[in-house]
Amino acid sequence: MSVTNASSAFTEDVCQQRSIHPEQALAVRRQLLGVETAHSVADLFAVLSDPTRLQVVYALLHAPSGELCVCDLAAGLGRDDTTISHQLRVLRSHHIVSMRKVGRIVYYRLVDEHIRHLLAVGLKHTNEPLTDALLTY
Repeated sequence: MSVTNASSAFTEDVCQQRSIHPEQALAVRRQLLGVETAHSVADLFAVLSDPTRLQVVYALLHAPSGELCVCDLAAGLGRDDTTISHQLRVLRSHHIVSMRKVGRIVYYRLVDEHIRHLLAVGLKHTNEPLTDALLTY
């Protein structure tokens, strides 16, 4: 792509005037997502952005009893216990999973249904075909 084409492609995405619709800008300001909330949600998505952690969450979602121990998760995912333990520690620190101990065995489960919904929406979005409307928009 030439410099001219790249420049014109960039300017197509940028407003050429400073505020064409003041009422729209005001509506954005009224519905502004707070900085702290934006950081919290971004942190959640960052934690879920790791493929191994997503596989752990997916496995926990589909566990017959609703929970799995580290050894079963590691064996099922074809990973070592240390890797899975680390990922579970990260998920636990972000309140995505909880644990319970039975003797020396630690079982993990999802904290609530919100993660199930997030994953379901993510999978649906990822697997849906691009429509002509999305391609031309």
